[in-house]
Amino acid sequence: MRNFTQLLVLAMLVSFSSCEDEKSEDPGMNIGKLYISKSKPQPGETINIKYSGETSDETETTVNYLVNTTKYPADIEFRDSAGVHNANLQIPDSVQAIAFNFKNGDVYEANDQKGYVISLYDENGKEIKGAGAAKGIYYAGASEQFNVKIDKDSALAMIEKDLEKNPELVSEFEVDYSNVLMRTNREKGQSYIDERIAYYSKKDSLTAEEYEALFYLYDHKGAEKESDSINKIAIEKYSKSKLAQRDLMFKVFQAKDQQEKLKYFNQYEENIGAKNYFRNTMLRLIADGYVNEKDWKAFNEYVAKMDDLDIKASLFNNTAWNMAQEDENLEKAAELSQRSLKLIQESLGNYENKPDFFSRKQFDRSLKSRESLYADTYAYIQYKQGDLQGAIETQKNALTENSGSDMTTRYVKYLLEAEQYNLAQEKAEEFMVDNRADAEMQDYLKTAYAKNDNSENFETYLAGIEDKALQNTRTELEKNMLSEEAPSFQLKDLKGNEIELSSLKGKTVILDFWATWCGPCKMSFPGMQKAIDKFANNKNVEFLFVNTWETGEDRNEKVTNFIEENEYDFNVLMDEPVAEGSRDFSVVSEYGIKGIPTKIIIGPDGMINFKKVGYSGNNEKLLKEIGIMIELTQKKKEPEA
Repeated sequence: MRNFTQLLVLAMLVSFSSCEDEKSEDPGMNIGKLYISKSKPQPGETINIKYSGETSDETETTVNYLVNTTKYPADIEFRDSAGVHNANLQIPDSVQAIAFNFKNGDVYEANDQKGYVISLYDENGKEIKGAGAAKGIYYAGASEQFNVKIDKDSALAMIEKDLEKNPELVSEFEVDYSNVLMRTNREKGQSYIDERIAYYSKKDSLTAEEYEALFYLYDHKGAEKESDSINKIAIEKYSKSKLAQRDLMFKVFQAKDQQEKLKYFNQYEENIGAKNYFRNTMLRLIADGYVNEKDWKAFNEYVAKMDDLDIKASLFNNTAWNMAQEDENLEKAAELSQRSLKLIQESLGNYENKPDFFSRKQFDRSLKSRESLYADTYAYIQYKQGDLQGAIETQKNALTENSGSDMTTRYVKYLLEAEQYNLAQEKAEEFMVDNRADAEMQDYLKTAYAKNDNSENFETYLAGIEDKALQNTRTELEKNMLSEEAPSFQLKDLKGNEIELSSLKGKTVILDFWATWCGPCKMSFPGMQKAIDKFANNKNVEFLFVNTWETGEDRNEKVTNFIEENEYDFNVLMDEPVAEGSRDFSVVSEYGIKGIPTKIIIGPDGMINFKKVGYSGNNEKLLKEIGIMIELTQKKKEPEA
């Protein structure tokens, strides 16, 4: 009996111990297709993650470590096991929150647009200070590029809750928070900025960082006079501050001649001397000035002072390209082009100079992209020098699947001049089917076709190519079709008439965001005019050209003159600053646009169906895409038979 009792007690103890072990074991957490081994991960810990979403060789998986208002991306190296992708991550000590990104091709899998964003916790299981605010800043800004959509008010609430609980963090977030507020709730933003300005006004003295914050607060408010005043005071008190560095960079940029540039740069060297973006930009501007003076000795002297390899390589490439276009000193142009390529090639796989905003793979991909562009420059110089075979070989190696129509067209041109007609025809057809060809390519194809032994009528042959290209365009657009609610707006046109988006419901609306200073915007306009002409008699299609990110008292006059001088039949709407004098504009911010030109295509149901960023350089391709996108949005509203 005694032995049985002892066994029973022992069994109970083992059972209790097992229950305790089971209770203390962290089950982790599941977010969409992502499993994380810790339910409350801490900075400095190693976590295991498992992702069950679809991946391919092209899948890009990154983690963004969020620290206050900055994100630091790093690559995730998965190991595949039975269709599940595993990885271990060592979380850096300073991180407050984490955002995971899974990209297939051009599309982010983002947990039904909710994202994969988590807070970090302390040893007591409490959310660490700044985690909520860091997530809020991420959601309010950068998240849109990752296909994450969250109500701006919810993002603001995260920031506000954290700052209310941890007021010592306000100085870390106030500038970015005020910027988000001004774009979301102008009245609330003005009030917050006034409150922070009043806070600083009561202080006996300010640090350099506080002056910088005050400068940007006035800037976000649109108070240009006050921000300029603060800038001057800050520079007088803190001659080595970031504001002082920024000011000298702008003075070099605005200088009327080399002597004035050198004066401000020498001030920088004597008083500051920090090796950073400001210094490298000044050196580039000075070196560029010596290019205009053909003073290569001085050019090399100031290039040698630059320690940013990216800026240096870009200077070499741009200088070489401009010289080649002018048929000027091609030997020197070739030397500069080779120097640009050498710098890029030396940087590949060397992460010492990697910017914080790139992961390693992103950095390498960026370098490979620039290597392609810079090789295109070198091939062009070889062509100008009469080295046709060298140009063909260099251009062939420069081309990637992302190369634009300008590069593909030059390649076919070189092949034609070398009388390689079979290859010229093959490549011209390939590029046209892939929609990577401009208007000249058709002429090159016709020339090559005539030189080859072809029995088929050229027009029949060409029609077959165009049909394939059209189908490829349609397939790609259908794959990337969106369904997002279009933010409402009401803006004035150049005559002062108010146009409200809601009044256009039932139509397909093409919004083209642009500015008179935007080169790619203006280059795309002949194609957009063709699109307007094509749909002139279609009452269910409306084109609106939203002028944005443009200031000045003569803005309306400048825009009107530009439209009239070019004889464009554009209905131009004037986007409004979020506050008087502000550089942030309302509608462009509401649509989450980070660069122009950007075209938003809204269907008859008021939903955004397409978002096209940038300009490919090919107006024929643009016209084709606009036509298909309009067709697809119109097709949506047709009742099923």
